[in-house]
Amino acid sequence: MRWRAAAWLLACGMIAGCADNEPKRFRVSGKVTFNGQPIPHGDVLFTPDGAKKNSGAQGIATIRDGEFDTTAVGGKGYGGGPAVIRVTGLAAPGGKLLCVEEFSVDLPQGDATHNIEVSAKSGVKPTTGSGP
Repeated sequence: MRWRAAAWLLACGMIAGCADNEPKRFRVSGKVTFNGQPIPHGDVLFTPDGAKKNSGAQGIATIRDGEFDTTAVGGKGYGGGPAVIRVTGLAAPGGKLLCVEEFSVDLPQGDATHNIEVSAKSGVKPTTGSGP
């Protein structure tokens, strides 16, 4: 009888310890362009908008040839609701920085497609050196 009780307690402890404590995440995918052209590489970061009382899970997606998907390799789904999205566009993996833009958007509490057009003003300005 003691062995049954011990086995029951062990099983309950394992079930409780293995419970899914991860926050709910949703797939976000879409196209991302800069000056009308697909961004070759980069990332899209989805951060819950605290100013709008959202505290869900942060998400991320890698940009490849003008498309992103939080379910792709290296991605993580977003918790849904109001978000601050930050797009970082690169010419190639580890390449020249093309653009950085951050803006607010309301995403659904579910899977979503959200296309992004990064404005020309978000492009990286060339620096001029002061030569001798």
